Amino acid sequence: MRRRDFLKEKAGWIVILLLQMLLMILIGLALGVHAFFWGSAVFLEMVVLTVMWVCEYQKKNDFYGELFQNLEELDKKYLITEMVRRPEFLEGQLFYDALYEIDKSMNERVGDMGRLVGEFKDYVEMWIHEIKIPISALSLMNYNEKIDVGSYRRQVAKISQYVEQILYYVRADAPQKDYLMKKCRLDQLINEVLLEHKEELIGSHFKIEKENTEVIVVSDAKWIKFMLGQIINNSVKYQKSPRPYIGFFVEEDSGVVRLSVEDHGIGICAGDIRRVFEKSFTGENGRKVAESTGMGLYICHKMCEKLGHRIWLESEEGNYTRVTIEFGQDDYYL
Repeated sequence: MRRRDFLKEKAGWIVILLLQMLLMILIGLALGVHAFFWGSAVFLEMVVLTVMWVCEYQKKNDFYGELFQNLEELDKKYLITEMVRRPEFLEGQLFYDALYEIDKSMNERVGDMGRLVGEFKDYVEMWIHEIKIPISALSLMNYNEKIDVGSYRRQVAKISQYVEQILYYVRADAPQKDYLMKKCRLDQLINEVLLEHKEELIGSHFKIEKENTEVIVVSDAKWIKFMLGQIINNSVKYQKSPRPYIGFFVEEDSGVVRLSVEDHGIGICAGDIRRVFEKSFTGENGRKVAESTGMGLYICHKMCEKLGHRIWLESEEGNYTRVTIEFGQDDYYL
């Protein structure tokens, strides 16, 4: 801290001090007070204030000098409060406390970003491993020059689903708004998703049922189609022979629409149900089915949070799994 800057800060007080001294001299002359007395008072006041300002300058100069020196040497500037002592003067303490809270928030944010990057790296590594399977299958078909059209289409569909999943994984964790809320015909969205997954459903001989699905909801059509696709993928992945089944049922209650997607697959054990929306959680079924990634329902849950919907799951091991999405009614869009 330069002396000139410190004196500029005290310029107002210096002017007031000079005016006060002048007033004391005039009052002393007017009252006939001996010059020694008012001169001594003025001199004493100047000495006291000078000593106070010198001490104050020294404290501030030590603090700000240490602050800027450490700041210049630090590579990670947001760690500055770890390198500087809390000062003794009030202004410095307020500044230090504010800077500490800012740095604390920044450190937490950096930690969160590091965790997200690590999780994304883990997911990408897992995703690459999963997508290599259908790619290898297609390469083998081409090498043998014996192509089963149905099998070929199923492998291409798997690749498309994996690519779509990582795309929506990024969108679900992104802070920016990447969706458009509007009126959607639920029955139409269900039909479109079923059509996109027809190869797997027909290949596995699924029985499909729909009930009361001709309703309108307010949501983002693409996001809803993706979520329904993930639920159907799970139904195909965890199906139970000999007659796999998937049903779509809608209930309406006081302006709230609940869509339930139910399958009669292997179900989920009771101990795993509360964790099915956690990232990368596969549970007991993950040990039974090699293709389990634990990401589909996690992404669905994140999307529902962003869209303002609710999602929950009910299941009985060996009998059924039911995933329900609840849509609220927004009169603004209707």
